Amino acid sequence: MEVQRFYHPYNLWEDYKHGFYDNLSGKNKQILFDKVIEMFSDSNTTEEYMQRVINEWIYSCEHNLSNYSMNRIAWLGQAACCLYAGVPSTITMEAWSSVSKENRDVADGIAKKLIEKWEGSYAKK
Repeated sequence: MEVQRFYHPYNLWEDYKHGFYDNLSGKNKQILFDKVIEMFSDSNTTEEYMQRVINEWIYSCEHNLSNYSMNRIAWLGQAACCLYAGVPSTITMEAWSSVSKENRDVADGIAKKLIEKWEGSYAKK
């Protein structure tokens, strides 16, 4: 089921306000790189922060999860890392290959489930 496409200006996006699009380098980058691996290594934490993104980042979710031309699963994982530890999306993308295959698969499954749940809540509106 597809949800109608939502558009919101970037200044309303919660991901923008939390540093999702920031650039970092040096020591801080490595610390946040490690935080990505830490979050995705714990399925309970992964699910908790993905769910928090859906519950708390209304504008960002509407704007991104209603866009079927993007990788919504990746966005939700990147957003969860941003909420978890202030990790910009580019660092999450870079660290993703260092997360174990098993943990990547679990995280993708959680994201799929939560996106479907989010879509269902919008289908009823």
